[in-house]
Amino acid sequence: MPNRWLILLALTLARVTMGFQFQSLAAVGPALTTETAISYTALGTLMGIYLLPGAFFAIPSGWLGKRFGDKRLVITGLAMMTGGGALLATSHVYEVMFAGRLISGIGAVLLNVLVTKMVTDWFTGHRIVTAMGILISSWPLGIAVALLTMGPLTEVIGLAWAFAIPVAMCALALLLIAIVYTSPGDVKANKANSNENAIRGLSPFELWGVLLGGCVWCFYNIAFILPLSFGPEFLTAQGMGLAAAGAIVSLTSWLIIPALPMGGWFAEHIGRPTTTMVVSFIAIATVIWIIPLTSSYALMFAILGLIFGPAGGLIMTLPTRVLRDENRAVGMGIFFTVYYIGMGIFPTIAGYIRDVSGNPAAPFWFAGAMILVAMLALIGFRILCIRNLRRS
Repeated sequence: MPNRWLILLALTLARVTMGFQFQSLAAVGPALTTETAISYTALGTLMGIYLLPGAFFAIPSGWLGKRFGDKRLVITGLAMMTGGGALLATSHVYEVMFAGRLISGIGAVLLNVLVTKMVTDWFTGHRIVTAMGILISSWPLGIAVALLTMGPLTEVIGLAWAFAIPVAMCALALLLIAIVYTSPGDVKANKANSNENAIRGLSPFELWGVLLGGCVWCFYNIAFILPLSFGPEFLTAQGMGLAAAGAIVSLTSWLIIPALPMGGWFAEHIGRPTTTMVVSFIAIATVIWIIPLTSSYALMFAILGLIFGPAGGLIMTLPTRVLRDENRAVGMGIFFTVYYIGMGIFPTIAGYIRDVSGNPAAPFWFAGAMILVAMLALIGFRILCIRNLRRS
């Protein structure tokens, strides 16, 4: 059997390209709004449209993966990310940019949903919290690299050539998955049987569980992405250069990378997942709200990355607490549908709040409120599980 950790590495590196491609636009937001004269609402829309297709394709991607194979669908997704990115790189016309981001976003949905399922298939019963912590660290890693590199590169080679970089990364990720990934033996052995039987419907407990779990994951990520997306603009408004602003904001992403797997390992050992997540959420809201009130920007963005870590892997295991194995693909599709709806809509709302208020700090106040919504959804999930346990 292939080494599951090598498989995890390949899937993680492929998902890095998704984070990089997503953040490549926000990382050059100040230059893009100047060069194309688009509003911050339009910029937020271009950010959100990358993820919004998940509202329509997350559940079908689970079914398509079951029908055609996870690996084939992931490769298709990476091909769409490559093509959509190429479209964005070749035009600064807003409608063409919108279409390119939309095509890339559909591909990213196929990648994200199925890669998560593939890791679940390989690691259920084998340190899955740690594996999930490593996998989801790929998203902030891609974001961090984009924040650190896209601004300086844009100043040197221009927007068009800078946008060509994620295109090349997606193409390389496609080749990597094609060469490295194979399905685990038990999945292959059961594939024929699983295809012959209709998927049993989700029970009310499973449905509400993945919906609430999806809300936790959604608002956790909104609170993470808004400071990173609007942080460069906030810091440039304070007089910093674009490259320096991107470097400071990227500290959150760099530090969350080790914090996610280490936080997952820590959470597995202390055995108090709900308490760990609640404490993390309160700390995150506090730090986000402090950032506009202080001048110690580097320190606060660094702390933000560290405190985001412990909850990430724990949130990704919430669906496994409520889903039967045969409903995993569909359940994960619903989980990510909730995530994509929120991630597609709320960056636009944050951009609108920024435009209307005229305050560069407004997205930070909004982001802090979103992590508290995640905490409320987690409490609802915990109550649901307790009630189900009492009935059984």
